[in-house]
Amino acid sequence: MKKMFLPLPIIINITVAATLWAARPLSTDDAGTVEKEKFETEISFDHCQSRPEGTCQSPAFFIKHGLTDRLDFGLGFSHSTDKDADGNTVGWGMSPLEIGFKMALLKENQTMPDISLSAGYETGGTEYGLNMIFSRGYGNLGLHVNLGYDSPGEAMAKGSVGSALAAEYTLAGKYRLCAEFNAEALDDGSEVVGNSGLVGGSLDFGLLIWDAGLRLHDHHGPKATITSGITAGF
Repeated sequence: MKKMFLPLPIIINITVAATLWAARPLSTDDAGTVEKEKFETEISFDHCQSRPEGTCQSPAFFIKHGLTDRLDFGLGFSHSTDKDADGNTVGWGMSPLEIGFKMALLKENQTMPDISLSAGYETGGTEYGLNMIFSRGYGNLGLHVNLGYDSPGEAMAKGSVGSALAAEYTLAGKYRLCAEFNAEALDDGSEVVGNSGLVGGSLDFGLLIWDAGLRLHDHHGPKATITSGITAGF
């Protein structure tokens, strides 16, 4: 299964759940959940340079709600417009509604990383994704590892295994620099689905957080993707 936000072109490379719940501009998820009875919303816009020559623009909206101190629930959808090298529209459309959960299994342990499990699927399909998330902080530095599996939900069909490693560093309490590497391959190892890396950052204004990032892909995906978004909690 391709991430819930795909295949409006291949913008990221990790599991459904990670795509939906990542701390922007990363697609690698962190183990944290939304605080109980609180909401978190994301509005984003991605612009990618496609292969062969062409472009894609994809706005998206996500909302999450903390059900308990350890469990959150979220919904999301996106729209994609694809254009060829001459600027002609060759494809457009809405994504199915994306639904996901994330549960904290271990948190605030002195010697172990925080660990969470997330799951997600698109309405109207049989595909689903599972993602194990490991996070650890060292002062202003945060490290995150994701190990995920996307299932087609059909007998004899191949799924895919995804992994991601991300690092983020906070400066002066409001500036955040981040980078990640994502990889995905079919579960039998017969084919690489895609690899990509991102560098970016965010700025915390208090009521909202603005972010931006640049993602470079291998030949399985678009050439590059520029992403920007706003996250707000209430």
